Amino acid sequence: GVALNLSIVHPLTKKSVPVWVANFVLMDYGIGAVMAVPAHDERDFDFAKKYDLPIHAVIKPLEGELDTSKAFTDAGVMFNSSSFDGLNSKEAQSKVIEHFEAQKLGQKTTNYKLKDWGVSRQRYWGAPIPFVHCDDCGLVMEKKENLPIALPEDIVITGEGNPLDRHPTWKHCKCPSCGKDALRETDTMDTFVESSWYFLRFCASPKNWEDEAFSREQIEYWMSVDHYIGGIEHAILHLLYARFFTKVFRDLGYINFDEPFERLLTQGMVLKDGAKMSKSKGNTVDPDAIIEKYGADTARLFILFAAPPTQELEWNDSAVDGAYRFIKRFYERSANVLKSDTIPQIAHASLSKEEKFARKKVYEALVRANDVYNEKYTFNTMIAGVMEAMNALGDQSNRDVYTEGYWILSSIMEPIIPHVCWEISDELFGRKNLCEQVILDEVFEVDALMLGVSVNGKNRSTIEVDVGLSDDEVIEIVNQIKGYKI
Repeated sequence: GVALNLSIVHPLTKKSVPVWVANFVLMDYGIGAVMAVPAHDERDFDFAKKYDLPIHAVIKPLEGELDTSKAFTDAGVMFNSSSFDGLNSKEAQSKVIEHFEAQKLGQKTTNYKLKDWGVSRQRYWGAPIPFVHCDDCGLVMEKKENLPIALPEDIVITGEGNPLDRHPTWKHCKCPSCGKDALRETDTMDTFVESSWYFLRFCASPKNWEDEAFSREQIEYWMSVDHYIGGIEHAILHLLYARFFTKVFRDLGYINFDEPFERLLTQGMVLKDGAKMSKSKGNTVDPDAIIEKYGADTARLFILFAAPPTQELEWNDSAVDGAYRFIKRFYERSANVLKSDTIPQIAHASLSKEEKFARKKVYEALVRANDVYNEKYTFNTMIAGVMEAMNALGDQSNRDVYTEGYWILSSIMEPIIPHVCWEISDELFGRKNLCEQVILDEVFEVDALMLGVSVNGKNRSTIEVDVGLSDDEVIEIVNQIKGYKI
């Protein structure tokens, strides 16, 4: 490090801070100047120790004492920080930024870092790189009228070397510049190059498919993508490069938006015997075998019920059987349903306790489904709610309640087990139920309460009483039914 014999005024403490040049501060990161925090950054700590610079700690551990012999880099509690004392250090970050913006001392910015990307691959699948190697002209770009370059269909893939380089004729061509014999580039582009903008290609007009990459009219209608769902490896690679391509197209004037995706869901990995499923490990499960034995609905239900989509999923063959049994029971019990093209109108007040409870569980499943589909995506909790509703329906015999239940349940489960739900909905309701369902508040009204009975501080029993009873009436019921004197 080199001292510049300059100092600046700290914007918060108003104290003088020396300015140094350090070889680990990058000129191309931010504005090339950073505020050192030697008490809470390991490199800054080593630098301050080497040049005997002051080290002022402002974060201490949540528990225990602060060890000043090294940098404390964990989250903790702010101290020596004036009005920010006592705040969690993570929370304090946003508070300090708010203070800076309010006092017009600075503003929050986001720094993006994108590493160089090697896009060439020595394999057959992928778009050919449109360059030609000429002995006289060097590396020459292919003429636009010769694009796109088609891959040969008589390729032989042996697993050794680059199959395009081994092809007897494909790589031999003429130089676009001088016309002499030349060799075509045999590397292909990484498929991430294509997938980084395929969502835009989907917006090409069918009328001009061959003449334009995408249609401005179609782009304005379809983009941005409502929801991006991908594995964690895609969130790191594909998501970044898709955003990069989008910003490039924006700067070139082809599109007029900044971000390609409105929302992101990063899905967890599928495990088998505790290890990530992968073809290289040979621990994959053949979906065709599951579909042949159980049907596609069973595979879908198992995957969505086993774990939330953002968490890891452990494959379990016995749980697949359980999913199949539920679907079979769901289908068989539809025999209790009356055919109708409208949802039944039910007088809730006249129903029995079991019938009211069944309706409540059905509408609880509906409320949960709306929440899951629109916000949380915890499909396992929604499916659990449907299973509870099915159990409650099975404990009563009112066919109107059954019909209403299946009208709703087959609708909210249709995205999860579409084949069974479509068949039930088509056969019983003419698919009129496959629409947005209305939530009825009446089913959530409570007629009775469960109260605990305690005598001399000890819990003796529980009773069910009407909600309209007074305290004296409840005590009288307890005295009569249980024989207690309260």
